Amino acid sequence: MNLIFVIHNHQPVGNFDYVIEEAYKKSYKPFIDAVIDAKDFRFGIHFSGYLMQYIERKHPEFIEKLRYLVGQKRCEIISGGLYEPVLPLLTERDRKEQINRMNDYIEKLFKVRPRGYWLAERVWEQQIAKTLSDSGIRYTFLDDTHFKNSGINEKNLNGYFITETEGKPLKIFPISKKLRYLIPFKSVNKVFEYLLEQDKNGISMELLGDDGEKFGVWPGTFKYVYEEGWLKEFTERIEKEISRIKMVLPMEYVKNHAPAGRTYLKECSYEEMMEWSNGNFRNFLLKYPEANDMNKKCIYLSGKADIVPDELLKSEANDAYWHGVFGGLYLPHLRISVYENAIKAEKKIEKNPFDVKETDINLDGESEIIAETPLLNAYFQKTGGAIYELDDKVKNINLLNVLTRREEPYHKKIRELSGKNQDTNGVKTIHEIVRAKENDLDKFLIYDWYRRASFVDHFFREDTTAKRVYQMNFGEQGDFVSEPFEGSTDKDEENLYIRMKRDGHVWHGEDWEEITLSKKFTIPKNERVLEALYTLKAEREMFLFFGVEMNFMLFKDGMKINDKPYTAFTETSGDTFLIEDFIQQIKINIEFSEKLTLWTFPIYTVSQSESGFEKTFQGLTFIFSKKGIIREKRIGVKLKFD
Repeated sequence: MNLIFVIHNHQPVGNFDYVIEEAYKKSYKPFIDAVIDAKDFRFGIHFSGYLMQYIERKHPEFIEKLRYLVGQKRCEIISGGLYEPVLPLLTERDRKEQINRMNDYIEKLFKVRPRGYWLAERVWEQQIAKTLSDSGIRYTFLDDTHFKNSGINEKNLNGYFITETEGKPLKIFPISKKLRYLIPFKSVNKVFEYLLEQDKNGISMELLGDDGEKFGVWPGTFKYVYEEGWLKEFTERIEKEISRIKMVLPMEYVKNHAPAGRTYLKECSYEEMMEWSNGNFRNFLLKYPEANDMNKKCIYLSGKADIVPDELLKSEANDAYWHGVFGGLYLPHLRISVYENAIKAEKKIEKNPFDVKETDINLDGESEIIAETPLLNAYFQKTGGAIYELDDKVKNINLLNVLTRREEPYHKKIRELSGKNQDTNGVKTIHEIVRAKENDLDKFLIYDWYRRASFVDHFFREDTTAKRVYQMNFGEQGDFVSEPFEGSTDKDEENLYIRMKRDGHVWHGEDWEEITLSKKFTIPKNERVLEALYTLKAEREMFLFFGVEMNFMLFKDGMKINDKPYTAFTETSGDTFLIEDFIQQIKINIEFSEKLTLWTFPIYTVSQSESGFEKTFQGLTFIFSKKGIIREKRIGVKLKFD
């Protein structure tokens, strides 16, 4: 039997150096050290470009070890997109840029042009065959599950298959799910019992393709794989069984064997991803508008670029666009990295923009308003007449990068774990772990019924408190938060103007009264300033509790408001509020035309990661409110960023 052993090593763009370093010490380095002298252990290996760049910079001796193994024909370097994008989410040009730049990088390091490709999250759409083939790729890997779902009998998964798009061929290897769950989580004896049984049954090829981090980073695996000697035992067993089980490199197998057949596979990924995405990876863009906004921003910028900046390719890294057993979208530093790189790319693509326009940038069927200056971007949605993206192009940060709290299927498990801190016994795959990393996580299972944007307009019941808004347990008296506004734009030589207006209603006692709310935004060309003028008009005088909600991706640790340490759920009154985030070195000065009350509270989500369920900080909510008699009212607000 031929055994093909492929591992995929990856760290997200924007991940913390200490996290990458720990993975290097626990997984990447000990793996190579354990197999470098095992002459019969031959394998394919893929490093995402961001990780390879880190290792080349910090540990050049590791690259030398890989070069040695490549030279000995015991290791084949597998390509991928340079920054590990999910290819179907990109424009065709960006797909090829990602692939070709990775191929060039590998050739520069190892003096060989790669022919194999690791598909990020193994997300397949048939169009990808042409993209890969045009980029010099000859083969890739997908899960056996999807060969079966496309009608191929398991007994026939005995080699690679060939597919094509527009006559451009690509070979696809099936990854054995059985091996993914055996290695390294079961004993070496169990693994070889399976392999020898397959050999006995006439199966001539088995392929493992899986994350390298399972060899040391996943919970419990470092002790099991290295300290207790699983990998050493595996390499020794390979030597003993060499007459029956031979490890071969993927391209070597392609050269020496004909395809097992031709196939056209359905849109697919690995089985767990299909569960998380409800059958199609693109569904993450439906479930999470924040992911869709990042993706469509990248496509928008790519369409304006003559030459694709490296930063744009970095912003296409897949990790922040989805969520399963890994934190993904729920990790703020990954979303921050996407926007940081996208904004840097934008500044290279368009040096001195000054325009405001309506366009359906997020492709939801309704136009948004985009205001762009050399210093700021503001993206407006007509739902609620709110701003959902505000880019400070000096700090390279989207200040509104706050995640809305949503229900996830695994929240049911968290409620079952309520008040407990359970762990698992033995070494398990991350898909089998059910563990709460802290107690009482169920208290944070709160869900928003509207998106966490800024300039969200509320009419509160008189007894509303900050905690009730935080808990989403308050009575909304108006129909402005999630209903459509009319929008219009204008500009002169110095300013961009955006007007939002809604003829809506508000409950006043038992009466559903008409009220018009309009807001005019002004964004100067050469200042990091945003101004808004609110006008409220009613048919008669009413006592109303009006509030303007803003959400910012600011960190509360060390934060000050008007020189006082940040404290959640406290009330502050005034007409000027200086908010200072010392972690990101951001200052926002908010001035109102009259005195208001400020409420603040943090936004937390509860998500799952490879080590268990966890609470994650997602940003801060600021609500500026005013009680009083209203028939016609004007309120001005000015935001200045520093």
